Amino acid sequence: MFVKTSRKSGPRTLVSKSLAEECAAKELTRRQMVQAVMLGTVGTWLGAAGLAGCTTKTVVKDDGAGAGPDADAGPEETTKHLVGMGYDEADRGVALEAALAETVGLGMIKPGDSVYLRVNSNSGDVYPYSTAPETIVALGGMLRDLGVTDIRVGDRSFWGDPNTVGNLTKNGIAGAAKKIGTSAIAYDDNVDWVTLPKGSTPNWVDTVRLPEPVMTADHQIILSCVKTHFISQFTMALKIGLGLVHAEDRMREGNLKTHDTRILYKQIAQINQAFTPSLVVMDGYSAIISGGPTKNDRPSGAPSSFSGGVIGKPKVFIVSTDRIAADVAGIAVLKTLSPDYEAIHDTKPFSNPQIKAAVTAGLGIADASAFDLSGPTVPELETYLAQVTG
Repeated sequence: MFVKTSRKSGPRTLVSKSLAEECAAKELTRRQMVQAVMLGTVGTWLGAAGLAGCTTKTVVKDDGAGAGPDADAGPEETTKHLVGMGYDEADRGVALEAALAETVGLGMIKPGDSVYLRVNSNSGDVYPYSTAPETIVALGGMLRDLGVTDIRVGDRSFWGDPNTVGNLTKNGIAGAAKKIGTSAIAYDDNVDWVTLPKGSTPNWVDTVRLPEPVMTADHQIILSCVKTHFISQFTMALKIGLGLVHAEDRMREGNLKTHDTRILYKQIAQINQAFTPSLVVMDGYSAIISGGPTKNDRPSGAPSSFSGGVIGKPKVFIVSTDRIAADVAGIAVLKTLSPDYEAIHDTKPFSNPQIKAAVTAGLGIADASAFDLSGPTVPELETYLAQVTG
């Protein structure tokens, strides 16, 4: 159960058993829902879960009369894959819809549900360093069409940057939130906070708090970017979870005041254990293939000529209910496009230390045999698959 404590000033962590129970109940519901969806639709994942034989295929229903190929065979059942990837040369919206079509998409979201869009606003740097406003508008429109009236958008920038509000304006996220009928909230002193249970974050020092609007939403959709990171190799669906932690908790000595990679990947995994997103929508239409997470960060192996982040143009979206699977697909894109000096090349995707920690924490699929990727519109699909399974 989540714990609520009280403070007289600064951010509020209210004493309320009912609110704590609401957070716990919502998290349990999300987790059960995502697991049920995966059990019902993704055969590769089922096999990895020890339920071999319960697979899904593209099926054309037969009317039982032995009809030939020109006969009316009835409706086609479309396979829903663990990871969908979509591509379009000129239209990012088409690429997004193609990726959604290969997965369960937004089908689990019902009218009246509340949805938190987990944007990436680590800084004021514009897309692809931050979530693209176009992606927010596109997803927000889809949610409105589904009858969602409570859309929540929010983030807190790097703990040493006090200007999250300014960043949300500069990178266009605030404007995009307004277009879909909501507001972009800076998770600072004016929101309520949920304290995670003692013992749930053993590699964190003292209190760890997450925003109450996030934890009480019926659904969380992660809108991550495809980015290298000068310390952690990459920052995508898993790592941006750190941005939800209260800035005071992040900056505490022993936490994220410095990124100690000996414990960082465990810290990432433990934060992700506190919530289960309904979907990851990873925007790789443009990608940071060297440097990151901001345009000024320099990877340790970069040549002297390096003058800032390098942007590639994969022109893809990656969609999954599984954070590990989504990040592995993103790693495959980065390994295909990033220069040789980038540390993303040091290991295969499932041997990457951030992925290994997530697997140990039970956050998704455990190895390449469970990786199920579909993207009929993607020219480089076989290349990306080979980066994971080769």
